[in-house]
Amino acid sequence: MAEWTEYFTWRGDLTFDRDPLNEVDACVLARFSYIPFEYLTVPLSGEGVTIRDLAAQALADDALRAGERWKQQDDELLRAMADSARYGDLTICCQGGKLDEELQTQFSAVTIRLGEGLWFLSFRGTDNTVVGWKEDLNMSFLCPIPGQEMAAEYARRVAEKLPGRFIFGGHSKGGNLAVYAAAFCGADVQGRIDAVYNYDGPGFLDKILHTEQYRAICGRIHTFVPQFSVVGMLLGREEERTVVHSTETGLMQHDVYSWEVLGPRFICLETVTAGSRFVDSAVKDWIQDMSPEQFRVFVDAIYEVLCAPNMKTMHEMRENWFETARSFYRAATDMDDKTRNAALEALRILARSAEREAVEALRPEELGRVSAVVKKPGENGK
Repeated sequence: MAEWTEYFTWRGDLTFDRDPLNEVDACVLARFSYIPFEYLTVPLSGEGVTIRDLAAQALADDALRAGERWKQQDDELLRAMADSARYGDLTICCQGGKLDEELQTQFSAVTIRLGEGLWFLSFRGTDNTVVGWKEDLNMSFLCPIPGQEMAAEYARRVAEKLPGRFIFGGHSKGGNLAVYAAAFCGADVQGRIDAVYNYDGPGFLDKILHTEQYRAICGRIHTFVPQFSVVGMLLGREEERTVVHSTETGLMQHDVYSWEVLGPRFICLETVTAGSRFVDSAVKDWIQDMSPEQFRVFVDAIYEVLCAPNMKTMHEMRENWFETARSFYRAATDMDDKTRNAALEALRILARSAEREAVEALRPEELGRVSAVVKKPGENGK
């Protein structure tokens, strides 16, 4: 958060009328959508409410801020936004959301007024619900998922209500929803969209990438990923990616609070790491080697195991880890042969894909050293 704090110090006194939205602002507003507006008492309709007033209520509610998805940096973010001229008086309205276990969807979005006739639609990424994580897995073989359709419908409803221009944005799954909504909200609404900001969100199946709707918005999409990106490398995309330097390691680089900022821009690199490319290629090979039905059965099997403890959130699972482990074991044992075999076959394909990618990634001299290590005793006359 230190880098972001410096940004607020540097730009916090300038309103959007004086200094237009940039890539760091869009990321701030993408993270802002993780705030659980649906549990606040202030109405997010009509004239809306200022970020300053909403932050005051959220920061005063310890129960609201106890969720797994609320980070310590979120406190700092809300305070900095509320105390700044740039964000404090922005009004938010038109909050929409749905959590539906039967549809296996978790969706939330909020609209922020940036200035006269300019609105930012911020789409929330995956929360800590089991349903939310299942929806992410569904993206690998199903499109559209319910959350994507809800995002497009949300954009249409907001456009009917609010005149002017729009910018869409989101982090993680929220980035994917922002792109999908911009592509499939209808030609009239799409014509009013100035830009779409996708922060380490997954891509799409080929059938989406080949549509006229996606191609029509592609040139307005700005995608950012950290140097070790996994989520943002999943599935396909046509737009260019900007690689941002993160101060974290491994999967923790998905956290936008770790992305380095210099002025109104992120500190960028030329490409993602070799490890990121390896994971991307291995996972894509894994998915391609399976039929859609195989992958669906595999994902459903994972969800069945996750749901076995009868807990709704990942936080609950960690808090009750012993019961969770027992339930996982029972669920795996009780799977029918077809489901268990599909899950095992999927894991075997993943292992083969990873092994193949690892061998191809090694330089010849490295491969030689590996071969020497694994030779049996007595080879080469020894």
